Amino acid sequence: MSATLAFKENFDSEKAKGALEDILAAFDQPENFARLQDAKDLAGNDMLKHMQIVFPLLTQIEMTVIESYGFTRDGEGVLQFAQIIKQMEREHPEIARLNAELRAHFIPPMVPPSLPDN
Repeated sequence: MSATLAFKENFDSEKAKGALEDILAAFDQPENFARLQDAKDLAGNDMLKHMQIVFPLLTQIEMTVIESYGFTRDGEGVLQFAQIIKQMEREHPEIARLNAELRAHFIPPMVPPSLPDN
């Protein structure tokens, strides 16, 4: 059995819920919250700036949390975590809810620019 497969078997739905809750809580920690708010203010309503400024900060915070759940602290670890969560959310509504809340941080609703009056 590969190390990845063994790891997946040990990462159950309770650990997944815990990881998602911990990530969301990390976003709300005072230091992280302030950094995220500054980044969001800087990005404004520009989706490209959001992807350049806010997204990397959110990912950095997420990597810090998922490392304690056995994932590597890099892009590969984030992708593995996302894939496992996506698989689990089909059978676990609470995981689906928490993951939707997490995704909302990464891709917030954007207000379309108003069209000029003619």
